[in-house]
Amino acid sequence: MDILLADDHAMFRSGLRHILEEEFPEAVIEEAESCAEVLKKNSKQDWNIIILDVAMGDKNSLNILPRLKEKKAAAPILILSMYNDRQFVLQALRGGADGYLTKEHAPEELIKAVHTILSGKKYITPLMTESLADYLSSGQEGETVPHARLSAREHEVFLMIAAGVAMTEIADRLAISVKTVSTYRTRILEKMDMNSNADLIRYAVQNGLA
Repeated sequence: MDILLADDHAMFRSGLRHILEEEFPEAVIEEAESCAEVLKKNSKQDWNIIILDVAMGDKNSLNILPRLKEKKAAAPILILSMYNDRQFVLQALRGGADGYLTKEHAPEELIKAVHTILSGKKYITPLMTESLADYLSSGQEGETVPHARLSAREHEVFLMIAAGVAMTEIADRLAISVKTVSTYRTRILEKMDMNSNADLIRYAVQNGLA
């Protein structure tokens, strides 16, 4: 079995690799740290499954789903994310992802997701299934909410700002400079038509994002 594991954080990739190797000792696991590298490796080889971080560097990995899926022997794709925002889950599934899992889950949940997807089925957690059902039945699906305008990386920064995380800590967590975090903050405020961190925090609380 061939697995392509894509995440821009080497330490996280190492942990995932260890979990997968314990469950699938015969698997050949290749790694990628950028969207460009994923596309390159996918063009050269067929995979049994691709495990893809939702954001690598400043790129939204969901944007490459159509290109991955246009391949004749397209691999099933499991999206991993720091956040369980319904907008991202829907975007991932509509883009062709076969599963969506947040990084907070236990290793057992990851293994369950991989086995489910390898069997030809889709995978999201029961809690997310219930949340999506409530969301779709509420009639909100057609509405364009402000945070849906954000890229995957902007969304990560937005949620950390809304949680009160300092700029320097956001930079450390994402392995980027404070200046880059500041640039993301400016873009977020512009796209969401807001003026301050307080506005972002208020919005996140009102929409169940914080």
